Amino acid sequence: MRFNVYFIILTALLLIQIASSSIIESGNVNSNSVVEVIASNETSFNRALKVAESRGKVIYVFPELMGFAAHLPKQSVAVLKGIPGVSVAEAARVEVLSEELPSKCESHNTNFTWNLDIINVPTVHEVYGLSGSGVYIAVLDTGLEPHWRNYFPEDRVAAEFGAAFLGAMATSYFVTGKVLNRNAWEADTDGHGMHVVSTIIGFKVYNLYTVDGVAPHAKIIPVKVIGNAGWGFSTDVAAGIYYVAKLYEEERSSGGNTLPPNGVVNPVIISMSLGGPYLSPLEKAAIDYAISKGVFIVAAAGNRGNAGMDYPGGYEPVISVGAVGWIGEWSTPMWWRSSDVPEDLDRKVYVTDFSARKKVNQDLDVLAPGSWVVGPYTARGAAHPPYWAKGVPGQYYFLGGTSMAAPHVSGVLALALQKDMEDGIIDLDQPRAEELIEASTLKITWYNASVYDPISMTYITLNWGEDAVGSGLILADLVIQKLLETDEVL
Repeated sequence: MRFNVYFIILTALLLIQIASSSIIESGNVNSNSVVEVIASNETSFNRALKVAESRGKVIYVFPELMGFAAHLPKQSVAVLKGIPGVSVAEAARVEVLSEELPSKCESHNTNFTWNLDIINVPTVHEVYGLSGSGVYIAVLDTGLEPHWRNYFPEDRVAAEFGAAFLGAMATSYFVTGKVLNRNAWEADTDGHGMHVVSTIIGFKVYNLYTVDGVAPHAKIIPVKVIGNAGWGFSTDVAAGIYYVAKLYEEERSSGGNTLPPNGVVNPVIISMSLGGPYLSPLEKAAIDYAISKGVFIVAAAGNRGNAGMDYPGGYEPVISVGAVGWIGEWSTPMWWRSSDVPEDLDRKVYVTDFSARKKVNQDLDVLAPGSWVVGPYTARGAAHPPYWAKGVPGQYYFLGGTSMAAPHVSGVLALALQKDMEDGIIDLDQPRAEELIEASTLKITWYNASVYDPISMTYITLNWGEDAVGSGLILADLVIQKLLETDEVL
């Protein structure tokens, strides 16, 4: 795949991953495993929980889901499977869905970058006056780095609701036997979460100026469910989803007095730029629970190209996002911030080769920019700069992946929810939001493009099929137009 061959795996990261994997697979845990348990009734749930508590260590308990996660010996897993009404599965490994591209970016004064321009975000900001105000976006990712205030306005990050769920991580729980402190959300050294957040709310450049985001006045709830090595377990993802769902449930039951400003129920979006090979039982239960409570969920489709989608992106109720690029990339030295993306995008958009194609029983909803997206990325805490930096830590990089595409859609949804809330009532729900977004796109009716590759410095031809395009490229202004048309009908 085009970008995979250029992905830089740093020695330090590789060593961490190898060490973590060896802990899981070695005799240090006596062939124990992290399992997720879902029961069909309360009696089975209580019986299974007692077995797990007596034979291993319970990591999370989700009463409303009648589920829990535990670290158990294999023989105990067999006992659980023998309890009627109990479903048991091993936790899935999940990873961030981006790739560090070999081009450091020195930012220059600009408000809008190509990726916002191509989906008409400037129009929504300037014509409709929408910025995502009053909407919370819970970013389930690697968290933020300790110096996040250097890049983001402090009042745009809801630090009081930040949390970390890493109880199933080999690098924490298996070593210490303890769940990491909630404040670990701002102790990241991977950088992935920083870049994702920057797409939503924008970012400061050396305290000189600000590059705009899709929804610059939305509030971010940082929820760390991925370890600093860039991977984690579905168990922790489920815990993060459940946490946000309970938080929003409290917001609604209190009449809007949990999430500031008080007195109004603020909508909440979960944005996930991560994925694994299958949908775990607890992930599915947590997603269904969150949606039933009124939380909106957006997830990256995955970076496995023709191999199919990752989860939770492939799960039908989720708004899933694949990645596109623009054929005008690299047309000028500062193309990413100075080039004017044309209004007529016919045959000027391409589907990236890594963007996941949907397979049987998978659902790909929409596409968004995810090829060369600029943002703050301090590469493992800037302690180990990429080889092309010649020892000098960088701060702003191009990243590519469906990880970069998903926050664009989360931000556009925040713009729509701000508009929807103007009458004090949230009319949209997850199914209606998905329908609105799918109806507000540029249809991709062509299946190849000639794209300049800055690494080989040649043009290459990319090909894709109908399984890669979903409903097309999201257009932010069209989302608002369609929403207004819907309101007029209602």
